[in-house]
Amino acid sequence: MKTIKTTIVTSLLIVKCSIGFSQKDSSGIYFKANDYINLKLSYAINCKTEKHKIAADMIFHSKEISVKHNGTTYKYQKDSVYAIKYCDGSIVRIYNNSEFPLVNPNETIMLYKVVSGGAKNIPSVTKYYFSKDAKSKIQELTIYNVKTAFPDNHKFHDLLDMEFHSDDELFAYDNFYKMEKINHVLTISKEK
Repeated sequence: MKTIKTTIVTSLLIVKCSIGFSQKDSSGIYFKANDYINLKLSYAINCKTEKHKIAADMIFHSKEISVKHNGTTYKYQKDSVYAIKYCDGSIVRIYNNSEFPLVNPNETIMLYKVVSGGAKNIPSVTKYYFSKDAKSKIQELTIYNVKTAFPDNHKFHDLLDMEFHSDDELFAYDNFYKMEKINHVLTISKEK
């Protein structure tokens, strides 16, 4: 019975978060992790009726973010911004002045996919990262780092070892549960 209640509560939280994070009708900046958690966008617009421009990857000002909003341009240091939400629904977290595209905004363990290169004669390289939650630091996605991020959850450690045999397997989507597999394993580890 307790497992059913846990599953229902988890499902309701996922639906609530999915509605807020996956909306493709708004854009803006989250200055703090709490802004992100509470869906509080600054310089927010309705993408269907308004326009603005957010530039985070400027060539000559790589540590700045520029926002053109209501005809006025605002500039912020990248390290003062938590994340940017674009009109296509994508969210990019800023961490140590680098950009980390978020793959699963409505899940506990946040996964990031960073693709670099891909220019002429340079093959693209994809690296995966994670953060334990919205307030935690971003780290390379490895079994060891995930275990270290959850030091007291030994059941989670054991389930990770059973489910994933290499670091490459950690970035897998579970089609049945409609979530990243690592988050489903975390949910199971919390059940009594």
